[in-house]
Amino acid sequence: MSANRTPPRILIAFYSRTGNTKAVALDLAELLHADVEEIVDFEKRSGMFGYLRSGRQAFWRRTVPIKPALHRPGEYDLVVLGTPIWNVSVSAPVRSYVREHRRAMKAAAFFCTCGGVGIDRVFEQLSEESGHEPIARLAVLEKSMGSDAARRRIEAFANQIQLACGSERERRSA
Repeated sequence: MSANRTPPRILIAFYSRTGNTKAVALDLAELLHADVEEIVDFEKRSGMFGYLRSGRQAFWRRTVPIKPALHRPGEYDLVVLGTPIWNVSVSAPVRSYVREHRRAMKAAAFFCTCGGVGIDRVFEQLSEESGHEPIARLAVLEKSMGSDAARRRIEAFANQIQLACGSERERRSA
């Protein structure tokens, strides 16, 4: 991107039950100079019953009530959606957010945190729910959280987003 162009406006919208997805979201926000929208729901998700309820809701593609968003996704060039993988599915709070805001989103990128199962399925679900093919995708395995390898993958994802945003803006202005 040339120096006289304004940088893309990026919003990172995520849900995190254990803190892993939040950690990735905050790293990305710093790298991309992005605004952050933490998706907050009203369910008790701690303990075994919370874990089981979360997995059941995700598997059956349920939505749940969420707190109103602080940012308007339509005011951003790109919304980066982050979800933990629950029972090989998108988390219910993220599904609720996407359904509520999908018409406003101009473009999307996706990331997830997980134990290693369901990555492709979650990205397919996010594409289907949002109506967007992502400009970039990232999966961070729970076992690699905080490692140098995970940091390099997060940085590569941020670079891919910056390149894609620059290419799209140049195409639209041509």
